[in-house]
Amino acid sequence: MKLISNQYILLIIGGVLVGFTGMNWNIPFFGWFVFVPFLRYIRLGYSFKLLLMSLVFFQILSTLRIVSEPFHLWIAVFSGLQAGFIFTILLWIWNFFRIRYPKSISPILSFAFLFTIVEWIGAYETDLGVWGMLANSQIGNLILLQSASIFGATGISFILYLFNVTFEHFFSEILDQKKLTHSTIKFTWITISILILTNVYGTFRLSLGIPGKQIRVANITSKFEIQTIWENPNENIKNTQLTIERTRMSAKQGANVVVWNEGAVLVTVEAEEEFLKLVSSIANEEQIEIIAAYIVQKTSGGFFFDNKLVWFAKDGKRRQTYYKQFLVPGEPVSKIPSEIKAIDTEFGRMSVAICYDFDSLRLTEIHSEYGSGITLIPASDWKGISPFHTEMAVIRGIENGSSIVRSARSGLSGVFDAYGRPKGTLDYFEENDGILISSVATSKLNTVYSRFGNWIVWIGIVNLLLSGCKIVYFVIKRSIEDPNEV
Repeated sequence: MKLISNQYILLIIGGVLVGFTGMNWNIPFFGWFVFVPFLRYIRLGYSFKLLLMSLVFFQILSTLRIVSEPFHLWIAVFSGLQAGFIFTILLWIWNFFRIRYPKSISPILSFAFLFTIVEWIGAYETDLGVWGMLANSQIGNLILLQSASIFGATGISFILYLFNVTFEHFFSEILDQKKLTHSTIKFTWITISILILTNVYGTFRLSLGIPGKQIRVANITSKFEIQTIWENPNENIKNTQLTIERTRMSAKQGANVVVWNEGAVLVTVEAEEEFLKLVSSIANEEQIEIIAAYIVQKTSGGFFFDNKLVWFAKDGKRRQTYYKQFLVPGEPVSKIPSEIKAIDTEFGRMSVAICYDFDSLRLTEIHSEYGSGITLIPASDWKGISPFHTEMAVIRGIENGSSIVRSARSGLSGVFDAYGRPKGTLDYFEENDGILISSVATSKLNTVYSRFGNWIVWIGIVNLLLSGCKIVYFVIKRSIEDPNEV
């Protein structure tokens, strides 16, 4: 038993769990225990300085899992430093109040709510968007993910944090005190009950069909990388011809809508209008909707672009011109404001986004507010984040009750219904013809989350505010009774 109280053993176990939680090589089971070693480490009073250094090191190593071109090593180092510092600061704050004011706060609830709230702030306000959400560790657990339709991914993260801290209390009290406190027993039953209810709900929901009309959607991708078509004009011509050819082939195979991958074609400013006339004529001839995603060279010889799409109706008219809104830090594209729309078509109400746009809860909530039943997403990934990035977008669909169509260069393309069930996928790194055609529903499902948003976060905020009021009352009362203790 001494081994699981040794500070270095605890840090090593925690490091392994961090290393395989979230992103690629994710082991969903680890997400339920990833904080347990660190919480026990803190309980035993070990050094926060060592904890900080360890968490920074582990986070850097963990982020290295997604390093491949164009994601560079320095970004992994920066992300690791940021995550390590944030986690350590939050753990210190939680531990300080847990020890100093044990009668004013619930250590279990305060931990779960504190981390959930900070995660929610990051998903709305930071450039990393939803990448820091613990709920991402449960990708693949479609039964549990159905609960996102009730309280969003933040609610799933809350359950994971609650399980972590409850399990640590249960484990440590049995190990150190040989008995459980009333609080730990209570939260153990609460946690078990939540897990049972979410699994029953998810199982039942997945047994239901999705009503309404279905359409045939085509994802088309090519093997030409952006760097290649930028450097070599001949390769760019070949890529453009291939994209047009696959668009026509998709129409002939019965697709109603064709979605290109992000930056599928590179055009110059001078040639842009002629190019758009060509795509318009194809949409009209083939009687298909085309989500034509392309990049426009902005500077002579410079690697900087407008990253945009033009949505053509099947009569060739332009429904929408849209520029990417949520940019990856350091991405060499212009920031041009664009209005998010949900457009009524004969197939249903649909919307568009570009890749990283769907990593911002602030943007995805707009798609839901406008009643989009299906979001068409041109995307461009890299090997280090495939298929994880596409699977993250699926959670947004479950939250908002909408189907997701994501066409990805250097990643997993897929068509998913509003329950997150794959209707068809196409892996860029496998041998294929670059065309995926699947049928999917376009009707929007009403979800609790799309109506009330991150309500569990607001419960958490109220809980922490009430705890804060109790602490202030306690401090004032103690200062009156014994001024020397303040």
